[in-house]
Amino acid sequence: MLQSLSPPPNARVWFALAMFFIAAGVFVQNAEWHANLMLALNQAAGELPETFWSVITVSGLGWAVLILVSIMHRADLGARIVLTAFVIGGLVTHTIKPLLSFPRPGEVLSLDLLHFIGNPVINHHSMPSGHALAALSMGTLWVCLIRSQQLPRWLEWLSWSTVFLIAASRVAVGAHWPADVLVGSGLGMMVGWIAWRFPFAWPRHDPRAFPWLPVMVEGLGAWAALTFDEGMPLALIWQGALGGIAVLSIMWRIQTWRASPASENTA
Repeated sequence: MLQSLSPPPNARVWFALAMFFIAAGVFVQNAEWHANLMLALNQAAGELPETFWSVITVSGLGWAVLILVSIMHRADLGARIVLTAFVIGGLVTHTIKPLLSFPRPGEVLSLDLLHFIGNPVINHHSMPSGHALAALSMGTLWVCLIRSQQLPRWLEWLSWSTVFLIAASRVAVGAHWPADVLVGSGLGMMVGWIAWRFPFAWPRHDPRAFPWLPVMVEGLGAWAALTFDEGMPLALIWQGALGGIAVLSIMWRIQTWRASPASENTA
């Protein structure tokens, strides 16, 4: 039930940390050594298998975030918060990117020096990293759900490790500058915090008000996972697995409705 949910992270601390990431990104963006940092990190990431980075970076796509947050709550809360984050994050990303129109690393640096994984992403919409924004939004929502359901605290550390790896993967695959990732991470933390708070303003007099929402959200994620070409052929198995996870979750929800039509799982 909503009444049993834990409060969100302290707004002042959370937004201060988010602003730190954004300020760091702005500083790095204007530093003379930004290009050298990009090359150093990109080449260092090449020490790990390309399949690893492919799987990690696909996990930060919008449809993957829809799946990976929604399935964490067997009632509709996960779907509500991730859908809110999806909409807000999309608006933020696609408003800032064309306004700044910063070039991607592949447009500035020699292609012989960059290590690309998957189809190279080369256009003028680099800042901020949408993957980093989505990843840190997901991490914020994961932590809020973990605390609200009183799950083991080590899951929080696993969550942060995962989402920061997703953000870092954008440098590893050659798609984004470090500054893009830092700014996207800060914005993602803000979007996640807002998305966690926003659902409490949804009309919710009936605790079973939106039982169909997780099915819709996970269905959208499954459709994207099983049909989209994301330019990461090494992650196709993982992409299909995410779609399969969403389909299984939908089947579980439908079976639950049939078994207990008069009740709603509000765990």
